[in-house]
Amino acid sequence: MIFQNAFEAGKRFPGSIVAIGKFDGMHRGHQKLLLAALRRARTTGTSCLAVTFDPSPAQFFGGDPLPPILTLAQKLERFAALGLDAAVLLPFDKRLACISPEGFARDVLALQLKPSAVCVGSDFCFGKDRAGRVETLQALGPGLGFSVHPVSLAVDSGEKISASRIRRLLDEGRRREAERLLGWTLPA
Repeated sequence: MIFQNAFEAGKRFPGSIVAIGKFDGMHRGHQKLLLAALRRARTTGTSCLAVTFDPSPAQFFGGDPLPPILTLAQKLERFAALGLDAAVLLPFDKRLACISPEGFARDVLALQLKPSAVCVGSDFCFGKDRAGRVETLQALGPGLGFSVHPVSLAVDSGEKISASRIRRLLDEGRRREAERLLGWTLPA
């Protein structure tokens, strides 16, 4: 199930476990975060939602000249294949780009999505100018009705697994290394 409106998702799945991220490569780090959220959801008997952005913040600000590893449709297919109950595509627009970390936590998460818990990567940043950090969300969450669970970053060869690292490997023709970090095989 795909939502392009956080309020509708929250109405359909109140009290869910929400995993937030760009998920721009669905690499092993993204999978680790989503599976942690999914385990928490299944343990607590609730739903699990992936919250991502369309367009991505980098696309919105024009700072990402490299093509995405996955199309939006492929990303949504991978969410479904993992067993997530729904995906929420937040439109990253001027309004969302200007919202404070407190406003995002209150207005988007608490008032619209209504989660019982939020899972994010340990390097998660949010809000205007990426001013909010995991600690910010952890401080705000309990007062807004949700707990916050950071998931440690996935590391390979001592370096964080990231979409930019994978795209760099692909650009250098190092496909096998990129696939190792992705945890899945790229189409031919």
